[in-house]
Amino acid sequence: MLRIIQGELYRIRKNRLFFICLLLSTFFMFAYALTFHYDTVKAAGPQGNIPSLNGFSEFLFSDYSLLIPITIFQLVYSTEDYQKGVHEVLFAKGISRIDFFFGKLFALWTALIFYLIFSFFMAYIFIFLIWIKQPYIEVSFIKIIGYLVLQILCFVGYSSFLWLLSCLIPYRNIVLVVVFFLLGTLYLYLTRISGALDLEYSFYKYWIVGLSDEMGIDVYMNQLPTILITDAVYIFFPVGAAYWIFQKANLRKHESR
Repeated sequence: MLRIIQGELYRIRKNRLFFICLLLSTFFMFAYALTFHYDTVKAAGPQGNIPSLNGFSEFLFSDYSLLIPITIFQLVYSTEDYQKGVHEVLFAKGISRIDFFFGKLFALWTALIFYLIFSFFMAYIFIFLIWIKQPYIEVSFIKIIGYLVLQILCFVGYSSFLWLLSCLIPYRNIVLVVVFFLLGTLYLYLTRISGALDLEYSFYKYWIVGLSDEMGIDVYMNQLPTILITDAVYIFFPVGAAYWIFQKANLRKHESR
């Protein structure tokens, strides 16, 4: 499996789309920093709010800007092997299905974590450069680090869900349309349903993207069991279902030869 992970990480490093996603994320982080600074300091005038890294950290997940680049990359990359028949070549060389499946998945998770850490780094660089003349910045580094770790887990859960859809629908254009349709539909309907029922804990938070979007730094410790359970479900269940689908699909191909 280690050889597969190393090989996949090498392919990701050489993949132009991955670097385009990093550049796009850098642009989004710059836009986030400017927008947050204007909304919290400039727009409020002389009596404006104290610059807050806690608030900026939550603001990074206020929409789908971080999500979209890595979603496109993973779906394109995950379905590439089916189109080129890479997995069949590796199987012929003696690579087992389980090594291929989990090797590629772990490589994608590694790329995702690198993408997020890179994005966080650029975001804080930009906001510190903008706030360089600010006399005081309210900050709680321990809370911010814990918050970002939980956000990474949310994104890993989301990545697992994308992996399941890629195994279920191994056709690039179709799976891209399905995923972005789901993102829009679930956001609109789950938030609307929760609002109509006046729920204290929104249905939207049970969808992994909603959990990330609505997670608060000051309250996440109180919600930690629910967050961890939700993350675990979105990591382990989709991976298990994807592996079952992957095994069955390849067994049918093997039997038809």
